[in-house]
Amino acid sequence: TLEYKGKSVNLKSIMGVMSLGVGQGADVTISAEGADADDAIAAISETMEKEGLA
Repeated sequence: TLEYKGKSVNLKSIMGVMSLGVGQGADVTISAEGADADDAIAAISETMEKEGLA
């Protein structure tokens, strides 16, 4: 889940993510649930760091 300015969307939905209109340098919260939540957060964090987004 991606949260921004009180709204949240599923990160699997590119249209949902785009609809939030998150600007460069904005603060967002990313969360995950389920058995693979830790792995999902680690993968997202790694990708964001590689792309210079963190």
